[in-house]
Amino acid sequence: MLLAGQITLLREGAEGLSRQIYGQIRGLIEEGRLGVGVRLPTSRALAQDLNVGRNTVMGAYEQLVMEGFLVADGRRGTMVSEASRGFEGQTARVEDAVKAVRQVAQPRLSRQARHMIEVRRREHPAFHSFQPGLPELRSFPHDLWARHLRRAARHMQLHPDMGGYGHYSGVPDLQQAIIEHVRLARGVVAEPEQVLVLSSAQAALDLVCRLLLDAGDPAMMEEPGYSGALAAFRGAQADLRPLRLDDEAPFANLPQGFDPKLIYVTPSHQFPIGRLMGLEERLSLLRYAEAASSYILEDDYDSEFHFKGTPIASLQGLDRQERVIYMGTFSKSLMPALHVAYLIMPPKLVVPGAGLHRNMGSAPSVVLQYAIASFMQEGQFRTHIRQMCLLYQKRRAHLLAALARHCAGDLVPTSQDGGIQLLGYLSDALLSKGWDDQSLSHHLRNHGLENSPLSSFYWSGEMERRQGLFLGYAASSLEAIDQQVALMADLMAWR
Repeated sequence: MLLAGQITLLREGAEGLSRQIYGQIRGLIEEGRLGVGVRLPTSRALAQDLNVGRNTVMGAYEQLVMEGFLVADGRRGTMVSEASRGFEGQTARVEDAVKAVRQVAQPRLSRQARHMIEVRRREHPAFHSFQPGLPELRSFPHDLWARHLRRAARHMQLHPDMGGYGHYSGVPDLQQAIIEHVRLARGVVAEPEQVLVLSSAQAALDLVCRLLLDAGDPAMMEEPGYSGALAAFRGAQADLRPLRLDDEAPFANLPQGFDPKLIYVTPSHQFPIGRLMGLEERLSLLRYAEAASSYILEDDYDSEFHFKGTPIASLQGLDRQERVIYMGTFSKSLMPALHVAYLIMPPKLVVPGAGLHRNMGSAPSVVLQYAIASFMQEGQFRTHIRQMCLLYQKRRAHLLAALARHCAGDLVPTSQDGGIQLLGYLSDALLSKGWDDQSLSHHLRNHGLENSPLSSFYWSGEMERRQGLFLGYAASSLEAIDQQVALMADLMAWR
């Protein structure tokens, strides 16, 4: 068959004619339909057959010669190269390989990947429907934020050196702004150079686990506890033990002789039950960490939102042995889509932490860091937090009142002094109807009411899973809360 008969050109396609000819001839060689030594038509002859300009064909031939698919041998013409012999039989081998892959039930994943994937997390929760962890986004000062972004972009133009690879651990302006904020709001004691800025809280968890844990190393985290932390620990293949928060005094009877290298806690507003770690417990945990030579990762995930009195100081601010790693994020205080979090490292971990951070590739945009820094430095971050605290306090009170009106016999809500979500335990009456929190959660989500079942945050298999629903209220208006709670009551009465 003539070569032109094996080439189909799209005259109005986005790809140029010469590139189409090149690609189709290369495909014929790779498929073995043009064998080694086959002489191709002259560029003039193929151009006539395809009704294109000669230069169009010459450009395709020249590219194929340069890449080694063809050889141009003067009077003998242009032929398929000897190097193309490597494609002979490849199609059959590829087909055999595809068949073999399809016969394998599961891909060959690393043990680390399997452990992390086993920790199930929601992919696409519904928006504005009791979604835990979602702040109010409609009241965010978007126009003001846009001005800070434009200013940050101009700053990059005026300082072109900042467009390179410098300041990978964090833009100095943001490091300083973070330290000033946490010193005032959380009693953190640290210097700007101890701050590592990362792309997410999950990246921060991953960094700390990689930094401190080898496979099989002992570690502890709260139960029930945050699924993201569990994924990071399991990814590190740690020997993980539960810190049982259903005990009356969980920090008074910590295991002796276990000596965890890392302990993960959320002391200011425990996730998910909202428990506050008191001063005596904090000091007990610090003494335990000192005796066991452990590091403590303090996740202070939504401590900015406190509704009553002054929030208790951070665990890091009480630490005198440099054992606490402090973790914060802007996902709740600003918006999740920014993807900016930070770690405040103990002095001895600053250099190794920065070195690991550099090789993990988890630094957020420099422009974004400059914008957040100026937003904080000009006081607008504090103003936004104050406004959101008032708004969230009103929405929490409204949710509690709505639950009392519609769901008093079904849910027993907790009423902590802050945060952007609350926990409602399933009542005995509701459990007696045959509901458990997993089936109820699934039933509510099918009708557009987002939530998380409390039992999903138990992970060790050693504890009784308490039954409850974790409800976010920050992103719902007062009218939406009324409608959602009324719908929830109707759905729970379904059985």
